[in-house]
Amino acid sequence: MSTAESCCTRTPIGTNQKVPVVKIANLDTYVAGNTSSKTGLVVIYDIFGFYPQTLQGADLLAAQTGAVTFVPDVLENEYALHSWLPPDTEEKRIAFEGFFKDTAAPPLVLPKVKAWLAEAKGKYPSIEKWGILGVCWGGKIAILNSTEGSDFAVSGQVHPGLYDGADAKNAVIPHVVLASKEESTDVTAEYKAAFDKSTLGSYVDTYATMHHGWMGARANLEDPENKKEYYRGYKEIGDFYSKYL
Repeated sequence: MSTAESCCTRTPIGTNQKVPVVKIANLDTYVAGNTSSKTGLVVIYDIFGFYPQTLQGADLLAAQTGAVTFVPDVLENEYALHSWLPPDTEEKRIAFEGFFKDTAAPPLVLPKVKAWLAEAKGKYPSIEKWGILGVCWGGKIAILNSTEGSDFAVSGQVHPGLYDGADAKNAVIPHVVLASKEESTDVTAEYKAAFDKSTLGSYVDTYATMHHGWMGARANLEDPENKKEYYRGYKEIGDFYSKYL
C-alpha cells in the first residue's frame, strides 16, 4: 500500500467550513443538486473535512451529472489538524498516526457509510442508482465499497491515499482513478493491469503536472494551472459517472 509523501506533508489551503447540512444516519451531510433526482452520488472527503474546494467539487458534479450529490461527515468533526503537518516531530507523528488508527481507519468508517446509505435510500426514494467518489483518503473508502455486493453502480478516486493495487483486483463496478504526479507509479501500474483485464470500462488517468491534493482541500484555486486541472478533473469524473448513473 502506498501513500504519496506529500499527502503527509502538504497542508490544506484555507480552512474547513461550517456548511448547511441535513442529518442522515446521525451524520451531518452536505447536499447539492436536485433532491428528486433518480441518481445519487456520495463524495467521501479527505482527512480535512468540509473544505470549500471539496464542496465546490460536489456542486460541480451535481450540476454536470444531474445526480443529487452528498458529502456525509463520516469523520464526525474529528479531522486532521494543520499543525500535524509535516509530522516532523515525535509528537506530531504520534498524533497523525493515531488519527489514522483511531478515527480514520477504514474498518471504522465503512459501517458508517453503509448505515448512512441505508437511511439515505429511505429519505430520497426517487434515487434508483448510486455512485461513490473518494478524495485522497476517501478514495480508499470508495474502492472498498466497490467489491462484490456493492450498493453502488460506479465509483472512483482522485489523488488516492492508502493506494493499494490489490484493491483494483476486487472491484466489480466501473471505477476511475485520477492520479497526481506524486502517486506511486508501481501501484498505478497494478491498477492499470487489473483494469485492462476487466470489461467494466475502468481506467486510470494521471495528471502529470498536478500535486497530490489538487482536487481536494489542498487545491490552490488561485493558481491558474491548478484551477484549470481542478475543473478538468471534475469534468472528467462527471463524464465517467454520467455513463453509469
